[in-house]
Amino acid sequence: AGTSREAGAFGDVLFIAVPYSAVPQVGRDLGDALKGKVVLDACNPIPSRDGEMAIEAKAKGTGVASPQFLPGARLVRAFNCVGYASMRSEAHRAGERLGIPLAGDDAAALRIAVRLVQDAGFEPVVVGGLARAKDFDYGTPIFGKPMTAAEVRRTLGIGS
Repeated sequence: AGTSREAGAFGDVLFIAVPYSAVPQVGRDLGDALKGKVVLDACNPIPSRDGEMAIEAKAKGTGVASPQFLPGARLVRAFNCVGYASMRSEAHRAGERLGIPLAGDDAAALRIAVRLVQDAGFEPVVVGGLARAKDFDYGTPIFGKPMTAAEVRRTLGIGS
């Protein structure tokens, strides 16, 4: 057990899942510990909960907005559009696995995220760079709907 700053300094890969309005404080708390770290960002800007900053983040797209709050991080949007209950019940299921969309600008960070998604029992779907994360942000047709990887690709209009 330790502080978030200690966890940030210790971990090679950080997973952040907090209300979006808390992301700026997380960035301030972690500070230099973020530099060069792979950060899986599962935070969603929800205007009714997070206020004005969520409206701005949704307009830009979370993949574009989050880096300003998490400077120096090798950011990958991941695990943000499927609820925890679905992930808990669908991990490692037989047949077609639940698809988890990923977006990132750092190819090495994306490869790490792909492995982590696979290890968690899901099929990663790399959508593209951080700007494409807007395609699976809160409020999009894919958000909150557990889908197979094939369904994710079809819904987002990407190849296999």
